[in-house]
Amino acid sequence: MNLRINRTKRSSAAALLITSTLLLGGCATLPSSGPTAGEISKAQRQLDSFDLVDVDESALGRITASPSTGKGRLAPLAIDGMVDAIGPGDVLQITVYEVGSSLFGSRAASMGFAPSTGSGENLPPVTVARDGRITIPWVGNINAQGKTPDELAAELSAAYRRNSENPQVMVAIRENVNNTVVVQGDVKKPGRLPLTLARETLLDAIAIAGGSANPSLDSIVKINRGARSAEEPLSSIEPRSEDDLLLLAQDRLSVTFRPRTFTVLGATGKVSEIPFQSPRVSLIEAIGRSGGPSDERANPAAIFVFRYEPAEFDGSPAATSRAVAYKLNMRRPESYFLAQRFEMRPRDVIYIANADANIPTKAIQVLSLFFSPFYTAKVLSQ
Repeated sequence: MNLRINRTKRSSAAALLITSTLLLGGCATLPSSGPTAGEISKAQRQLDSFDLVDVDESALGRITASPSTGKGRLAPLAIDGMVDAIGPGDVLQITVYEVGSSLFGSRAASMGFAPSTGSGENLPPVTVARDGRITIPWVGNINAQGKTPDELAAELSAAYRRNSENPQVMVAIRENVNNTVVVQGDVKKPGRLPLTLARETLLDAIAIAGGSANPSLDSIVKINRGARSAEEPLSSIEPRSEDDLLLLAQDRLSVTFRPRTFTVLGATGKVSEIPFQSPRVSLIEAIGRSGGPSDERANPAAIFVFRYEPAEFDGSPAATSRAVAYKLNMRRPESYFLAQRFEMRPRDVIYIANADANIPTKAIQVLSLFFSPFYTAKVLSQ
């Protein structure tokens, strides 16, 4: 009986040894949250595809000195232009005043013109055709496109002078279609906005449209002017600055909600994409929002922030950018102060590296799960 028990014990021990060896030998195949700090450093040395920077006082000074705001992206679209030129679709009101013999006597009344008020005659409203021309009685077909109301009035006065004594003509734009801009997207009152000689700016148009429907920090303004276009964060445009463009006829403004976010990966309590929801977010705040490093799996001495330097205002790579990984050692007390001053940027990726002992720990957990049923059954049978 004792011999049989000893053989059983030896068999179980051998099975345990073999299983342990196989499991430990296959540790590399166990799931993990990503590379360790050593693997990241090795990849940087071998590939040289990104820079690895330890976050200290000097590095923090270089980082905070080069923020990207997106200012100045709209300014190159500034050009001179008119906002009172007549164009296709405009509806004109033309009034003719005469001294002496009247060109618009009984003939005008018989043709259905508005009755005379004093010495002025109101012609029926006339719409500028697609080709920019209008047809006026006793003048004929005449080009109106590109002319101001005063210029067109002077031309009509000269034309009527052939048949009337000292005629004076007034032209007003009754319905303004040509000198308008369209404001669309995430604004409270999208639509068509007529331009006036007060010279509305980009911010004026957005204000008249009810303002942005979302926070300005997460709103992008795009302007299409002819064949050119540009975009910039709404929060970067200051009133009457070079980016607050004077609007021109047929400009199109679009306000788009594009929230700024950062992503947290690795050995953390919450792997997710997190919106900023405030003007500024520090690295320590970003780590806190994700639940912080996992006590069981994380290496607090290896917290990385991956980004491009320099980058566009939305975090996308610039033409001359290079990938950079900033490393912070949270085992050092001074790092908690540095992390408060390290500002996050859109599209940043925080990676909390796995501890070097993480893989053997997982193997032990697997062994425990594998043998615990046998151990439990043995205890229950005793």
